[in-house]
Amino acid sequence: MVTPAGKTPRRGGEVAKSPLPMKPPAEPLELIDLESETAPLRETRAWRLHGQSAKTLVKHEHFRLVLIAMKRGRHCREHTAEESVSVQTLDGHVEVHLASGDPIELVAGQVLALAPAVAHDFKALEDSTLLLTMAWTGHRPDRPPRATRRATAH
Repeated sequence: MVTPAGKTPRRGGEVAKSPLPMKPPAEPLELIDLESETAPLRETRAWRLHGQSAKTLVKHEHFRLVLIAMKRGRHCREHTAEESVSVQTLDGHVEVHLASGDPIELVAGQVLALAPAVAHDFKALEDSTLLLTMAWTGHRPDRPPRATRRATAH
């Protein structure tokens, strides 16, 4: 199967890669008003058409901070991250599904931390805003460094 952009879709468990342009590297110190960043996400074309919009707030070499707005009912298919991640629910209510057990419900003020390679998917039970934190150590004992891995079609 080929997507409209002519790319092969990801299979379950593959790492999601954003087609959006990268934000310039972060400053040594950034103070972010999450409330003022959230409203514009709910006015984007992606929000209207797909029920989800995201913005990278901080981009360091080994760290990303991404704000995600999801409409009620929006489902993000199963995927994994190469490194540890955390998801904090700023508002709303989401349900996270792990292959290892029962769903985990996250409401405003809760954080879920996931180890590398933990397959998960999630669904917004209400309009929700999430703060995703991703860290890269650059070292994975089960995989060669990024520079030496072969690129795969997504």
